[in-house]
Amino acid sequence: MKTSRRLFAGLVAAAVPGVAFAVLAGPPATGANDPCAASEVARTIGSVSKSMGDYLDSHPATNQTMTAMLQQQAGPQSVDSMKSYFAANPKVAADMASIAQPLTNMSMQCKLPISIPQAMGLMQQADGAGALPALPPAAAPPLGAPPAVAAPGAPLGGLSRQNNVG
Repeated sequence: MKTSRRLFAGLVAAAVPGVAFAVLAGPPATGANDPCAASEVARTIGSVSKSMGDYLDSHPATNQTMTAMLQQQAGPQSVDSMKSYFAANPKVAADMASIAQPLTNMSMQCKLPISIPQAMGLMQQADGAGALPALPPAAAPPLGAPPAVAAPGAPLGGLSRQNNVG
């Protein structure tokens, strides 16, 4: 019995410094802690998209209206239709703005040079699917062209929103 106790005590004594070092060293340095990392942007987009889908599923009339709007040809008319719908349905507009708030926060916190919808439109265009319906085709560069980056402080094309960061 004494031998097994000594062996156990020796193992514990050998393991304690290793465990202490591992605890004090903390997690490995990765981009996961950076809220502006592409992986976090993707997770936020996914989370907001799921929440928006759940909201639309639980509001069939809004889902049907939004589906019809998304099937319109991209351009000013589709944007005007969406603005008119939200003006006539302020509760829906507020609900959707609340759901999308994490994207708005991320865009401001990370000072993203383009909006999330613009980035998604560029990805779709690179896949050959064209621009998003709510994004006018003129706002995205032709295939193969690098995305245009606005000068610091210059407004981007597309939908405008007020920026109250300061």
